[in-house]
Amino acid sequence: MLKPLQPFAMRQKGFRAIISTLLLACFAAFAFVRPACAADASSNTGLSDAQARQLISVLSNDSQRQQFLTTLQNLVKAQQNTKHTSLLTMARDNLTEFGERALQQLHVLHQNIIDFGAIGPWLGAVLHDAALQKTIAHIALRVLIMLAVSFVLLYSVRLVLRPLRRRINRMAKEHNKKVFQNAARKLRKANADAEGLAQHATDEATSAKTTSSHDDAESVQATLEESLRHQGALTQLMLCLRRAPYALAWAGLELLAIVMFPLVTLLMGVLDPAPTPQSDHALWSITWLVGIGLGLWVILLRIFLAPEAPWLRLSILHDRTANFIFRYLRHIGYIIAWGFAALDVIATMSVPSPVLHGLQKLLMLVVHFLLAVMIIRSRGIVRRACQLVGANNRHLQSLMSVIAKGWWIVALFFDGALWLVWAADIAGGYQIILQLFVRTIVALVIVRVVSILIYGGLERFMRALNDWNLNGETLARIRRYYPAATAIIRIIMAVITILALAIAWGAPVYLLMGQNTLGPRIFQAALTILVALIVGVVAWEVANVTIEHHIRRLDAQEGRDTKIRVARLQTLTPMFRILFLLILAVIIGLTVLSQLGIDTGPLIASASIFGVALGFGSQKLVQDFISGIFLLLENALTVGDAVTLNGTYGVIERLSLRSVHVRANDGSINIFSFSSLSQVTNYNRDFSRAMILATVDIESDTDQVAAILVEIGKEMRHEAPYKDLILADFDLWGVSAIGTSSVSVKGVYPTTNAGRWTVEWEFNRRMKKRFEEHGIQYPREVVDIQGAALERFITNAAPSGETPQPPQH
Repeated sequence: MLKPLQPFAMRQKGFRAIISTLLLACFAAFAFVRPACAADASSNTGLSDAQARQLISVLSNDSQRQQFLTTLQNLVKAQQNTKHTSLLTMARDNLTEFGERALQQLHVLHQNIIDFGAIGPWLGAVLHDAALQKTIAHIALRVLIMLAVSFVLLYSVRLVLRPLRRRINRMAKEHNKKVFQNAARKLRKANADAEGLAQHATDEATSAKTTSSHDDAESVQATLEESLRHQGALTQLMLCLRRAPYALAWAGLELLAIVMFPLVTLLMGVLDPAPTPQSDHALWSITWLVGIGLGLWVILLRIFLAPEAPWLRLSILHDRTANFIFRYLRHIGYIIAWGFAALDVIATMSVPSPVLHGLQKLLMLVVHFLLAVMIIRSRGIVRRACQLVGANNRHLQSLMSVIAKGWWIVALFFDGALWLVWAADIAGGYQIILQLFVRTIVALVIVRVVSILIYGGLERFMRALNDWNLNGETLARIRRYYPAATAIIRIIMAVITILALAIAWGAPVYLLMGQNTLGPRIFQAALTILVALIVGVVAWEVANVTIEHHIRRLDAQEGRDTKIRVARLQTLTPMFRILFLLILAVIIGLTVLSQLGIDTGPLIASASIFGVALGFGSQKLVQDFISGIFLLLENALTVGDAVTLNGTYGVIERLSLRSVHVRANDGSINIFSFSSLSQVTNYNRDFSRAMILATVDIESDTDQVAAILVEIGKEMRHEAPYKDLILADFDLWGVSAIGTSSVSVKGVYPTTNAGRWTVEWEFNRRMKKRFEEHGIQYPREVVDIQGAALERFITNAAPSGETPQPPQH
């Protein structure tokens, strides 16, 4: 009976799971798709009887149930596919996930490397265990006594041996000086012999053929220089070896002082009334590590580096380099010796092993950190050494340059990686480090080759522009984008370098390159933005080049119409550039925002609403802009025109999108908005006319006046300063006005726009001279005196024969 019931039970479990899933899906569907009767939805939150019966019938039928499940799965997939996730959101989510994983890994690494959890119970035991306290005090007292006595004896021995050390130092210095003098004498002799051989080779070469003698002299000189260089290096090495006796004698004196540490330890072991294995172990640990180990380390450093006594140095190093290396290596020796000695002493005090291991790892971390500082600060020393090697050997110059730039990065990598592998106790860690190093080198070489190809292609493209028969301005425009192109390539190469290093280090880059991941989105967005920028730049430059080429082509033609068209284009070009740049900026900006995942629909709607509000609020500004566009399109105003705007005369200096700037005759600048121009008078369109008006006395002969005007016009028509400014003969219009005491004769002189005032002013000057020659009078003022004023004038008149005087006030 159990066997038949088992499938039924399993079927019931699967059936319950299906029912639960369907009910959840139904509730979700009802939550998103609200019925029409939403008003009373709160009173009916469950399934109706008809819906329940329909659901039971669907679930009872296997085919309908499977179809229903398939439909629900397709809906879920469709919702996932149609869900819009912006690039910024994906980047934020990926960075958050990466940060969480990194923190977890760091937490695990921290637990594996440093575990100080047992230090609390040990401190509690020290506070409550009297025997442990007695043991710690016993060890600490003997360690302090041993260190104090050892250092006192050490400095005492050094004080006793100081005269002998000074004597050795003085003898070494004198010996070094003599050796240097002998070496310098030998080098001078070698140089003299080399010069004599070169001169001998040159003398012999002059008697032979010119080409063969020249080759022989050069080969002899090169051979001599090579031999002298090697002789100098060998001389320096022999100088160092000749210092060895004095350096070893000085080291022997230092060994006598170091012996005080084991001597004191032996004496304390003999004289200690209550020795223990723990105290003996602590004392001998300090003796071997601090006394003997550190002492020998410092002696070796002083033998080969000797920063304070170069005459005892057994290495070919400069003083600055030797001092730098000695200082850092001595500090590292102090930290290692004293640190491990302290750890051995602490270990005898029943400190838990995990705490000791953690302290050892921290101690070595300090050592590796000091090594990192040493590596960073020694970059200049290594760079100068590489430059020296490259200068001596041209074949190694490129290799030395690469080493000088990147050796410290490799050194820092190994410095940190070695400590991490040792501290984390990674299985096969050193092999992993070697593999990572090789992969990194290969990745960097590949990236370097790719960068050489890309930069080389850009350089070839720039050089090929000279063969394309382009004018200088077009070449200048293209080359202006060379820095931007190099910056973009630099960014691309940085991204490629990061990806190559990530692949070489085994990072899961494939997780970023799958479907619906961050990698393809970033690549697509970057490519689209780059293409949009390139298209915008090309469109901008093509528009500018086209306009300027059209202006130059028109400017090369003759005629007043073309000059006017050129002036109009030069006036409208800044406005068109601003509008075109604004359009490009909007299009590219919307493209960038859309690629970043920002919905531009609300932005466009907000911009439209803002534009409408701005239009209502700035009607005057819009009116100025539209009026200016029509005035400029109708060629009513151009920079340099002499105009009268609203009664103000001047020359146009600048035209903007909404105003015109006019420089008046008195030097003042007048700014008029385009919408405020009710009257525009332009004196620089097609031609001008010099208006000639001769107003003379009423009794003058108008025919004589007209004849004088015509004569002056004929004279100026053919004179050199004015014939180029006059377009036609003088046109006498005739008598234009007759007054009570004057008569006016008027005529015009057609001139160029620039010659109007020059011709008119010269004509008036000559007209006055001619009128004076012919006795033609200008009209006098006539005063009409009537009534009481006439009586007062007669009363105050002078006697007969005299001119009446005006009344006195």
